[in-house]
Amino acid sequence: MVSIKAVYTSGSKFKKIVQALARINDEGLFHFSSDGLTSWLFSPDKTILGIFKVSSTAFEELSVDSDITLTVNMSELSKVLRRSTRNDKIILQYSTGDSYMRVTLVDEKTGVERSFDVSSGESEENEVKEIKMNPTVRFIVSANDIDTLVKDAKLVGDVIKITGKDNQITAEVSGEEKYYQWIMKKDSPLQEVSIDEESTSSYSLSSLRSTIEPITTIAESVNLEFTTDYPLKIEFSISGPEEFVMYIAPVSS
Repeated sequence: MVSIKAVYTSGSKFKKIVQALARINDEGLFHFSSDGLTSWLFSPDKTILGIFKVSSTAFEELSVDSDITLTVNMSELSKVLRRSTRNDKIILQYSTGDSYMRVTLVDEKTGVERSFDVSSGESEENEVKEIKMNPTVRFIVSANDIDTLVKDAKLVGDVIKITGKDNQITAEVSGEEKYYQWIMKKDSPLQEVSIDEESTSSYSLSSLRSTIEPITTIAESVNLEFTTDYPLKIEFSISGPEEFVMYIAPVSS
């Protein structure tokens, strides 16, 4: 018999991250241990991988009898968390044999509690399938800048080509009689840039836009890494002990 209780005080942050994960897939995995929570999921076509890690220090309370992985209905969880406010802390509870994870929203000002049951069940998958990479290009931009880039580029087409060369990053999109380009350099607007060798890769703007939109509202900066025709790794810098990483598969330009 395994029993879990996790009390997370950053309700708004958790809501945005779950919204991003729910856009990747309706179902995801939550692995609870004494070290904290790790959640991961692939898109149905395996082109997007999202990974969310929360260390035990992020929880007001974390009680886990034994390591356990749950398959969680992310769509349901996202809808529940939409009901949360900035004053709410979130309590996640599960016991062996249940067909649900109980999610309780507690208003820390008034003490009012609201509970919802989200479809969940135990899974045998216990290890996150992270993608091994040897990136040749790395750069950091503000969350606002990556949001602007994706929204601007989406006006022109659905595939963005990113090139790292001569210590600058060039983003390009071609559409029917339309073209978009943004040449980014250190301090304009890149916070950091490192290029080991010239590299070019293309990615789906639909995939980028749908998954990063909720996160850019809570992230401070975004670290991107890639090499030619390999996945784009996107790591969001979020103040606190949480980590959120996405991998986007390359596409033909």
